[in-house]
Amino acid sequence: MLQVDPRDIVQHEIEAVWNDEDLEKIDELVAEEFVYHNPMVAEEVRGPDGYRQLVEEFRGAMTDFHMEIDAQIADDDTGLVATRFRTTGTHDRDLMGVEATGNEIDVTGMLFDRIEDGTLVERYVNDDAYGFMRQLGLIDQHPF
Repeated sequence: MLQVDPRDIVQHEIEAVWNDEDLEKIDELVAEEFVYHNPMVAEEVRGPDGYRQLVEEFRGAMTDFHMEIDAQIADDDTGLVATRFRTTGTHDRDLMGVEATGNEIDVTGMLFDRIEDGTLVERYVNDDAYGFMRQLGLIDQHPF
């Protein structure tokens, strides 16, 4: 039996959903029991519909949005994938109650995904929230 590398699932999801904004791919790539964990997102995100709303909010707030994968490692036995990424874009529409700033955003972070049966079932996001808020002008830049 040919098994898909879990890194390929994550790469495909990032390219199709986040970079190409092909939201129909969510139904194919995200499991019904999917749970998304991110301290920057106030409400719990569950399932393909919740994830679609999240993507629409973030992608809708930034033109020229792009997520680039810098590195990945995976454990084929558990389906766990760690991905280091960089996200860029221009904040030109409201996002999570923050009015458009026109600022360019450049944020790095890590995704920790669990893949089962070729779909995403869980995602933990750990990104540079401080840098993101600073780039949006929500907090002052400190000299340290």
